[in-house]
Amino acid sequence: MFSMAARRARARVTWAWMFGLAACGGDPAATTEGATTTEATGGDPSTTGTGGQPTTTEAAPTSGSSPGTGSETGTTTTTETTPGTSEPTTETSTTGEPGPELGPPVLRINVGGPAVGEFLADDGPESPYRASPDTQIFAADAVVAGPSVPAEVPLEVLATGRVEPPELLGGTGQLRYSVPVEPGTYQLRLHFSGPSQGPGTRLAQLWIDGATVGEPIDVSALTAGDASGTVTVEITADAWLDVELVRVPGSEMPLLSALELFGDGGLRDGPAGTVRHITPAGGGSGDSVDDAAGLGQLPALIAASAPGDEVWIHAGEYETGGEIFIGSGGTAEAPIVVRGVGADWHSPGRPRFVGTRANPWTAEGAVGGTVFRLNAGADHLQFVNLAFADQGNGCWRVAQPIAGLRLDNIVATNVHRLLEDFVGGDETDATITGLVMKDVSVRGYARAVARLQYQTHEVLLEDVFGDSEAQPFESFSTGVTLDQAAHHVTLRRSVMLNHQQVDVEGYWNADGFSTERDNHAIRFEDTFAAGNTDGGYDLKSTDTTLVRAVAVDNKRNFRLWGQIAMEGCVGLDPHKRGGSGTQAQVHGNPQGVFTVTDSRFVDDDPATIVFDLDDDAAGTIVGGCVEHHPEATYQTVEPAASLMLTDVADGC
Repeated sequence: MFSMAARRARARVTWAWMFGLAACGGDPAATTEGATTTEATGGDPSTTGTGGQPTTTEAAPTSGSSPGTGSETGTTTTTETTPGTSEPTTETSTTGEPGPELGPPVLRINVGGPAVGEFLADDGPESPYRASPDTQIFAADAVVAGPSVPAEVPLEVLATGRVEPPELLGGTGQLRYSVPVEPGTYQLRLHFSGPSQGPGTRLAQLWIDGATVGEPIDVSALTAGDASGTVTVEITADAWLDVELVRVPGSEMPLLSALELFGDGGLRDGPAGTVRHITPAGGGSGDSVDDAAGLGQLPALIAASAPGDEVWIHAGEYETGGEIFIGSGGTAEAPIVVRGVGADWHSPGRPRFVGTRANPWTAEGAVGGTVFRLNAGADHLQFVNLAFADQGNGCWRVAQPIAGLRLDNIVATNVHRLLEDFVGGDETDATITGLVMKDVSVRGYARAVARLQYQTHEVLLEDVFGDSEAQPFESFSTGVTLDQAAHHVTLRRSVMLNHQQVDVEGYWNADGFSTERDNHAIRFEDTFAAGNTDGGYDLKSTDTTLVRAVAVDNKRNFRLWGQIAMEGCVGLDPHKRGGSGTQAQVHGNPQGVFTVTDSRFVDDDPATIVFDLDDDAAGTIVGGCVEHHPEATYQTVEPAASLMLTDVADGC
């Protein structure tokens, strides 16, 4: 975590209060219209998406935004879908009124607590079903069963829960559980308890298998006065039930105390295809746990697999040395899944791959090596529930063109890069066609969470957290780096912190997110960048949109060089840590043409320039508000630049 002076600490408290009331445009239940990149439903276990590839959908709902119609929490609603679509049919009860009739119990989870009766424990660092890496356990001060809580639910399971932490501690705004089930109709009961700041302050949109269900749940109303509340949803599930609670923008982070699943179906014990096994001490055929293979045999196991098969890497510590070259895969309809498991996929456990990178890290230390190198043919692979430590330039390195790569529920610490897209040997192209990174957490890196280049496209980075922890190196770091001609990339609920280049002569670089001149069709939704020595967002791309993007505590919160549209964004407390250059909320750069709509910029430092436009930059600011120190500079506009402000309020 980056250090701040006392003034910065006070500013964070002010920011939390303001953002909780009206972040990025105010109304917590506001909807966002327009084209978004969403995942197709179906396909991989523990995922949504066909072959791990996102699809582009016009006027699709953005995760975390509320549907445009509906009623208040405290009603019974029914949601119907068009026959033949992948969206679930749902019936929702959020009061004590009769809801959907329950089938036999299938699964009960005491979220954040120990085993209680039939409720499974979820109080350890690993869980077979929890897919959000950075959630935190909380204990309720007191628990009173509200009118919607069934009498048979033990109060003990309502005494604890899990909550998504603030962005500075690893939160992205989403809480997710993923359960392998037999296809069919189920009833999902969600139980809520915990702190409440009053109705309307903690709103969570329920998503099932990649589609919104009903209206946002007013968790704060259900839990007001130390009460607890229950919401019941009837759904039709495919082979994996993906349950997500997504924060409605502007409200507090989602939380959950217990989860129950009922229905005539049941849990699946494995995929339809063949499972091969790897253990730390393995050296056998991989056909069973008793005859498990070793990690170095992974390429051969994948090559021997048919589309839809899985390779289970069982929990334990795996020492990595040389690269593991993979050159085969599955199909778009039936990817091959490399999955971390405990004893099986119903048991807690996550394999951990440990390399040779210097720990603690120094700029002169050993960089370490790559773990998996993906060459031509390594298409439609999905890697789920894996952990990495002390690794070099790429836990995954894409060295030749591939398609359909998915990284899901991944944790890494002290790595150079998590995902590196860089050619090998005499190759000239390593384009990735169809990439999904979902529920990824990386802490401590000197270069990036991901670098994507060449013609890489059809990309979705969703709920990806990165904290460089200011690791130094001869080159500066950037959380997500888009280079060359990468295009059609969506970043949703992704958080990038503390990329810092310090104690160098001249300009101090290092950004949260960066794009280059030939990148295009880039979209940021509900992203967050803080603590960087240069830009929170340093964007040179064209056809680039930022929706509800937040930048805090960067030298220049938004550095705009390309064709950029910002909607409902927030800039707070720019902070120059050293080097040359100005401290600014919005910095317009050569060739930058940008429009900022209904956004807010708040700061109390006299050294800040709110709008700082260089060379021939052209900016248009419409609506929103600006709040600044009386001695701060509102705008600096060089002779060839232009700035137009319309209906911008003085004070936020």
